[in-house]
Amino acid sequence: MSTLLQVLNKFRWFLTALLGLTVLALGQASAQAQSTLEKIQEQGYIRIGFANEAPYAYATSSGQLTGESPTVFKHVMSELGVNEVDGVLTEWGALIPGLKAGRFDAIVASMYVTPARCEQIVFANPTYGIGEAFVVKTGNPDSINNYADAVENDLNIAFVAGTAEIEHAKLAGLDRSQRLIVPDFASAIAAVKSNRASAAALTSLTAADLASKDSGIERAEPFTFSHDGKLYKGEGAFGFRLTDTALRDAVNEKLDAFIGSPAHLEMVAPFGFDVSNLPEKTAQQLCAGQ
Repeated sequence: MSTLLQVLNKFRWFLTALLGLTVLALGQASAQAQSTLEKIQEQGYIRIGFANEAPYAYATSSGQLTGESPTVFKHVMSELGVNEVDGVLTEWGALIPGLKAGRFDAIVASMYVTPARCEQIVFANPTYGIGEAFVVKTGNPDSINNYADAVENDLNIAFVAGTAEIEHAKLAGLDRSQRLIVPDFASAIAAVKSNRASAAALTSLTAADLASKDSGIERAEPFTFSHDGKLYKGEGAFGFRLTDTALRDAVNEKLDAFIGSPAHLEMVAPFGFDVSNLPEKTAQQLCAGQ
């Protein structure tokens, strides 16, 4: 009799263990099936990567995340029921690797949409469009106004790692030995002021913002960059992992109804954006190199 009880007890233990494993497996499967969109809506917050570049995305002295990109993104997230956006400060060149590694769930840094980047992540439709500029020492001692000047006079240009300006310099024929790659925007300005570079290649709004805060530098004007007869204008957008198309699509739906509206233009005006900075293309067009 005792032997039969022992067998029954072992059988009950086996069933309990099997049930526990089944519940655990179902829970894991459910978690794996949950999309990023569902996850952030359930938890009420999303973690995003940014690179501290005013006026696009940056932290104030008090630590508040602000700029054109985070401000628009926060609005879109609130429309999707996600009321908290937490920023992870990241070097520009580490934004895409950080997203792919799961350090955050979106890149909110006004990143240009380019075909090369579209191979690694998916982009929402752009929120703005803008040209480039050079920052030089006050007085522009090397008389440099564009990439052609640098090529012709064998001058060095500073670039932040991972930025689209590096590709533009290549298109313009700037030799690799003339491209000084630095980790962040402060390093680019330091290179100019220390004469390690004749100019730093940045977006026009970044150049204007930095020059307004430092009497030792200025924006070189006029600046133009064209390739194959086309004047270049970069368009920036939010970036997501390749698998997060549901999140991208939900964001696009909200952007379609918001970008260019009076409420949108009022929202981004404090950062220097106006109707002239509205995007002209979709992410799909930009990914195709159009």
